[in-house]
Amino acid sequence: MRARKAPVRRCSWHDCAKPAVARVRFELPNLLAGSERDYCQPHAELVRQGKGTRVVRRFGPRQLALPGVPDAGAGATGRPGRTRRKGVIG
Repeated sequence: MRARKAPVRRCSWHDCAKPAVARVRFELPNLLAGSERDYCQPHAELVRQGKGTRVVRRFGPRQLALPGVPDAGAGATGRPGRTRRKGVIG
């Protein structure tokens, strides 16, 4: 039995067929607030120019640097982890 490769993520930009390299999260005041979309490098750079956008993940065979964007490693969100611990409430 062979393991299947994951399908290549495609860019969310209209009819773009390029593979996606970054996931962008939209926050207020952007009209797409609360959603995330995958974009190829040229479209990620274009989307990043708008207010309320942040690169939250990069993926693909090559980790391309986006100009003016701090490094967001695979799965890095820039937020501290949420760890729930059992505790005694006294």
